[in-house]
Formats: sequence, structure tokens, C-alpha cells
Amino acid sequence: MIWVGMHLKDSTKMLHTQFRANEDTTYLGVEEFLKALRQYCIPFTSEKTLWNEFQAICQTLNGRMLPIQDIANKIKQYQMQLSRISNWQCYYQLLAAMDAPLL
Repeated sequence: MIWVGMHLKDSTKMLHTQFRANEDTTYLGVEEFLKALRQYCIPFTSEKTLWNEFQAICQTLNGRMLPIQDIANKIKQYQMQLSRISNWQCYYQLLAAMDAPLL
């Protein structure tokens, strides 16, 4: 087992100490620690997260049908955050998000 504790600083060192102190993760190696550390390092606005949220847009939310203009605004907001989303993708996502009676 490789000891990485002496190469870490500040909050990363604290996370490693907590990782080693937890009885469930005491005997796990560096790879497992890096996987756990990645949860803290990847921002919630990462492209993959935003893309998945963009793909999951739908008109029905918690049993209520949202106005279609709200859905269009939400799609445009994601387009502003992700530069790779084209106008055509927004159009097709809007069609996919619409409920069948409206479509």
C-alpha cells in the first residue's frame, strides 16, 4: 500500500485523514481515495452534469404540467451554460420535452 498522506496539503489532507479514520474505508487504497476525492473536486456545473440535466428536461414535474414557455426558457438557460448545444438540439429537446397532448 502506498502512503499518500505526506504529499497532501490543507483540506485534501483532512479528507484523507477522515477517509483513513472511517472503519469502512481504512483498508482501501489510493485509487479508492481518489474516487472519493473526485466527488469533492468535480463542480456541480460540470459539462457532463449539465448535459444530463438538459437531456432530462420534461414538461411534467411532480405531476403538474408546466407552461411550455417555462420549458423553452429552461432549455435556453442550458444552452447558455453549454456552448456545444446548438439551436437544432434545443428545438428537438423542446419537442422531446412536450407532453403528448401538446405535441
